[in-house]
Amino acid sequence: MLVDGLIAGLIMGGILSLPVLGVAVIYGITGIPNFAIGVIGVFGGFVTWYFLSTSPELAIIIGIAVCFVTGYVVQRILLTPISERGGDSTQFFIVTVSLGFVFEGLLRAFSPRPNISITLPRLGTVSFGGVSVEGFKLVALVFALVTLVIIRIAEERTRGGKSWQATSQNLKLAKLVGIRTTRVFSMASGLGCALACIGAIFWGSLYNLDLSSGWDLGFLGFIVAVVGGIGNIWGGIISALLIGMVMSFSGFLLGGTWQSVILYGIVILVLMVAPRGILGSERSL
Repeated sequence: MLVDGLIAGLIMGGILSLPVLGVAVIYGITGIPNFAIGVIGVFGGFVTWYFLSTSPELAIIIGIAVCFVTGYVVQRILLTPISERGGDSTQFFIVTVSLGFVFEGLLRAFSPRPNISITLPRLGTVSFGGVSVEGFKLVALVFALVTLVIIRIAEERTRGGKSWQATSQNLKLAKLVGIRTTRVFSMASGLGCALACIGAIFWGSLYNLDLSSGWDLGFLGFIVAVVGGIGNIWGGIISALLIGMVMSFSGFLLGGTWQSVILYGIVILVLMVAPRGILGSERSL
């Protein structure tokens, strides 16, 4: 049971880390909390499911592309203009939550089913230490960790990544040196929504998706991000893995009815001790 719970927690944490990465990328660079990110990601998951009959690879690409374009456009024509006019956290909360309900409404209007399972190749099983794990679950975990490494390398060693850092650290100076900050914000938002879509696809393949899953996934992503340190990518990953463990073991030992009590109780205790998260944050909500 201990090993099963450990593996299940790591896999759940790995999947949760993808929307958390999306939150960290968007908020860390733009300073804008997009509370619609989970719903946009699940919207992309439903788009992926719709095209699965053609080709799984093509369906995934289409779903991710839809979310990237959505995030890019939303940031460009909606959130950045509000920010430039001096919008505050309350306005962003209202606007992005309303946007989330718009996308949920679109799903309810056009989706032929309220609950879906995204069927992807399972890749067999992998056995070690007397425990068998579906290969696809390990792929989900490895993909999340590799994505983190790629983002960190891109941030530190590429021209675009350095533009991201400069924009997040000092917006006025970034503009003065010629960085197109509006484009940086839009790209960050697109990437964040694409990561949320990938997380939703993995989640839908392992646990199913319904019309309200976007709020669950997005809210949990924000909670995990805040516990790790909002906008702090490493903190978000550590937090995702820890919370994945908590959810797994509380479910195994006490049953699903106590899972939320234990999870959010621990979240409250962590934030009482470290209000800026486990590894801290350069921004605050």
